Formats: sequence, C-alpha cells, structure tokens
Amino acid sequence: MKIDSRDLDVLLEAHLQKPEKVAVYKPRVEANMVNGVAVFKATWSWWAFFATWAYFLYRKMYIEAGVLFILNVISSFIPGFFFIIMIFSGVSAFYFYTKKFLRDLQIAEYGSRPIDEVCEKLKVLGGYNSWVVWVSVLLNILALIPFLVGFLSILMVSSGTGNNF
Repeated sequence: MKIDSRDLDVLLEAHLQKPEKVAVYKPRVEANMVNGVAVFKATWSWWAFFATWAYFLYRKMYIEAGVLFILNVISSFIPGFFFIIMIFSGVSAFYFYTKKFLRDLQIAEYGSRPIDEVCEKLKVLGGYNSWVVWVSVLLNILALIPFLVGFLSILMVSSGTGNNF
C-alpha cells in the first residue's frame, strides 16, 4: 500500500497520539518503508535500547513485547545475552513500529475510506499504554531489592555491625 506523503504526518500523528513524536518517528518510518512495504533498515531508539520489552508494550506491539520479555528472562541465565537483546531492541524498534503502523493502516482501510475516518480508527489501533511506564519502574525497583539487601548485608558484616555466623 502506497502512502501519500501529504498524508503521512496526519496518519502518524493519529497513530502515535503524541504530535511532538511525529518528527522523531517520520524519518525512521520512511527509512523502514519502501513502496508502502516494511523493510528492515537499522535505525536507533534509546527508549527501546534501555526499556527493551517495555518499549514494545508501551507502543502496543504485544507479540514483540512478549518475545522480548521471555528473552530477557532467559538472558538472566546467559552472561552478556541481555546486552545483545538491548542492542536488538534499539536497532529494530522503528522497523517493528513501521510494520504495526502499516498493518493498522490496512485495518483502517487507508486508501478506500476518507482520511478523517482512517485517523479515528488509527487512534484506536495505535497510541500507547501509559501504565507501562509505572509497571516498568515498579518491576525495576523490585528487581533491585535483592541486590540492595545483599549490598547492605555485606556493608553490615564488613563494618562489624552484622551478626557473625
């Protein structure tokens, strides 16, 4: 499906639901799209690099988020694997977003319906899950608790205030 370049800004704004993000996403979507088809072109997202699965969940890419979450769990048993997942996420985030955007355009019947109807449908299909930010922060805090407890135990034992077993 070929997208009229005059429509792309309006369609992305409706899909992202954050007008200020159109300038960030547009060149990357254009880079990952040839004649209306998603093709992989390495781009970069710091958000996806640091948040991995949470970025994809935030942008409603549920399958990708689930796969990355499972890979993150597996990576806890394989040294260095998590860093590879982070790089993969950062490099491929906009490609997967482009695929979702194009899929959602098809569902919204872009090209056969008026642009305002397509935009209304894109607002439902696209957007973001704002709760993901809070869940991600909470999970990261919970993940840090064992390390904090261990660190404090070492400090207490080394300072002589802890019990010597």
